[in-house]
Amino acid sequence: MKKKYVVFLIMVIALLGFAAAVPALENNAKAKNFTLMDLDGKSVSLDNYKGKVVVLNFWASWCPPCKAEMPEFNDMDKEFKKSGEVVLLAVNMTDGRRETKKTATGFIKENKYGMKVLFDEKGTAAGIYSIQYLPTTYVIDAKGFVRGQIIGGTTKEAVMKLVREAQ
Repeated sequence: MKKKYVVFLIMVIALLGFAAAVPALENNAKAKNFTLMDLDGKSVSLDNYKGKVVVLNFWASWCPPCKAEMPEFNDMDKEFKKSGEVVLLAVNMTDGRRETKKTATGFIKENKYGMKVLFDEKGTAAGIYSIQYLPTTYVIDAKGFVRGQIIGGTTKEAVMKLVREAQ
């Protein structure tokens, strides 16, 4: 058990160092479109949400910081749905090994989360947004420009600050 923990810590430290070395999509850059499948098997494109502020949260159910921030993302999603001006897209890093559709779907259903979950099975969105560390969150304004990013675990307060700046 200790060996697995040490290996996990080494991987996290290596990922942190690598994430710092790889530039994420810059603020004020034009957000790039992608199309992924949602929980219902429907095709969803980022371009579907032009004219709205979009919060993209890249996550996996095996990721402790991702799991820790999910209740606050679920609360934000409820607020966003009331106003209709902001959309939360929870992009699951579905690699088919460590994270599968089944594990991600089970996690969402077990916790009764209502946000729109998209499955990034081929790493399409992750590649476009230079995702090297989970969780990673982007805020995109209504004109389609990146207005903020948070690499690592976050809070509702931090995300809402970026959303207000993007509006």
